[in-house]
Amino acid sequence: MNIRAGLSFKNILYHAKTTPSATASLIIWTIFSVWATIQSNNPWLFIVCIPFILGLTLIPLKVSKMNRSLSDDLLPQYIDSTKEYNISEITKEKVNEKVKLVGTLDKVIYGISTKPTIRLKDESGKIYANLIAPIPEDIKKGDTVELYGVVAKHYYLFGFIGIPKMWKPKIYGIGLIKHY
Repeated sequence: MNIRAGLSFKNILYHAKTTPSATASLIIWTIFSVWATIQSNNPWLFIVCIPFILGLTLIPLKVSKMNRSLSDDLLPQYIDSTKEYNISEITKEKVNEKVKLVGTLDKVIYGISTKPTIRLKDESGKIYANLIAPIPEDIKKGDTVELYGVVAKHYYLFGFIGIPKMWKPKIYGIGLIKHY
């Protein structure tokens, strides 16, 4: 498989924006490698670091592309077979159900992985969703979107683990598209 397929400066900038932790790791490791090479006066040190720098660049990029491909493959199945709900209808009884939500993209949080967390709101409430792929480039904060995914548990204190019975519903988002 060719890793360079579809790789452009625009794609790299988009990837850097959607994976801030990977970008920060790459920058820190590169600066550290250059500093260590200068301090040691040994150019071989930097040459040894090149595979790590390439790995910090290419592995998150490849994972992001794989997640986008997975989302693109699953999204048509969800569009055809998912019932639309209001956010207030997403209750604890809906855990593991496929859902479609239409609302305004209220907040976008990029963390450690290429999978952002978003907050979606409609006239009935707000809900958080963890997406499996970065947000499509044509979608911005404030846009009306359709979110397809599965209802999951979000524990109040620790996110994915916590005290039993202290959780609220959230969505594991398969895909996000603009609503027209």
